[in-house]
Amino acid sequence: MKKNDTLKKYIACVALGALLVGCKAPTLSQTEKVVLPETFSGQTGDTVTVASMSWKSFFPDTYLIAYIDTALVNNHSFRQALEQVSLSREQLRMRKGALLPEVAIGVSAGVQRFGDYTMDGVGNSTTNTPDLASDKHIPDPYRNFNLGMTFQWEADIWGKLTRKKQVAALRWMQSVEAKQLMQTVLVSEVAAQYYHLIGLDKKCVILEEEIQKTEKSYQLSNELMKEGEVSSLSVNQFLSRGMKLKEMLLDVRQQVREAEHAFALLLGKLPFEVKRASFEDLSASTFPVSSGIPAQLIQNRPDIRTAELELLATKADVSAARKAFFPSVVIGGGGGFNAFDLSKWFLSPASLVYDLAAGITAPIFKQNEVRALLKQSKARQRTALLEYQYTVLKSYQEVTDLIVSAEQMKVRKQLKSEESAVHHRSIEHAKELFKTGFVSYLDVLSADERYLDCELERIDLNVSYCQVHSLLFRSLGGGRF
Repeated sequence: MKKNDTLKKYIACVALGALLVGCKAPTLSQTEKVVLPETFSGQTGDTVTVASMSWKSFFPDTYLIAYIDTALVNNHSFRQALEQVSLSREQLRMRKGALLPEVAIGVSAGVQRFGDYTMDGVGNSTTNTPDLASDKHIPDPYRNFNLGMTFQWEADIWGKLTRKKQVAALRWMQSVEAKQLMQTVLVSEVAAQYYHLIGLDKKCVILEEEIQKTEKSYQLSNELMKEGEVSSLSVNQFLSRGMKLKEMLLDVRQQVREAEHAFALLLGKLPFEVKRASFEDLSASTFPVSSGIPAQLIQNRPDIRTAELELLATKADVSAARKAFFPSVVIGGGGGFNAFDLSKWFLSPASLVYDLAAGITAPIFKQNEVRALLKQSKARQRTALLEYQYTVLKSYQEVTDLIVSAEQMKVRKQLKSEESAVHHRSIEHAKELFKTGFVSYLDVLSADERYLDCELERIDLNVSYCQVHSLLFRSLGGGRF
């Protein structure tokens, strides 16, 4: 009885110590945080941001919305990110379990015969004396039936196991943010590839129109040559230009096929016919422009959140490595029923057995190993801090550049449209003057080439304008849901 009371008091002291020694979750200090400007360059301080919008609201194209939905379900890289979240969640569950006692239930039975000329055999024969109750005689062969429960528990006095649980929780949260980052990148990539396809479609249309115009110019110059007004040089120049345009058209069509295959791969599907909007719809597209304030990047961008969680996890790792120097307290024991006769199995207290034990272990010869692990943890923490601060600064610079680029592209789009209209008028004038002999074929070719270059640039500019906004949506941390 005295032994049981002492054990109970010891367990109570250990439990009280575990409650008194709390483990505060790691946080970023003021020196570790990055102070960003209050506003983006050239922007107001409006706290409304497109990052709070769903991508379904940001991208108005119904075809694109359907393709993004498909990609989020089928894309193989994104599905791997989802599996990583599941893996981290199970690791967190394991760390939580480390704080609880390990409890096991077992049933065993066995039979053994000892030799007559062995210590066990002689001991058993001398034990079975006449004055011993017959039901307590050791049978030969000896049978053993056991039913019991065992437990072992490491008391988290110093908070080492709690720190490890915090590390697992932060790793799980980090995998969730990594999944979010994969999602925003995937949405942006699908949109960019979709806009690229629309631009290639328009280039095909422009080249086909130019081929028809060049064919008409070729026929006109051929008729003028027969009348002696122009030489065969002009005819050959228009013929050569037509061949060059046809080669360019074949190249663009090949790019369309390759882009469609790449788009299908993004969606996790075999190549298929990609339905898409017209270039005119793309040119008329408008996007929300509210960028919010720089401080919102830290809450919205998954890569910043991932870097921050990695820093917090390394800080918890350092704390756990420090506590590895402290001794560990392990409590264990078991109890159940044990008898060599199955009919006596559940007799209590006759067949009842139990044991309780507690131990304290501390590293002595592993001090160098533990110290090395602590230094490694500190080095990883410093590396994570530098990575976090770099990610924040890089994110701010990226958003600032995209904001400026989007604003300038809007103006450039308008200028390029006006320039295209001027070139189109120049072509008509050059053709009329060529018919009357006031200009040579070189003026017509030059006007055609300038118009074609301008149109191709206008197409690329409109596509880039939409792609820049999809990048800005991603850079602001949009699409969180």
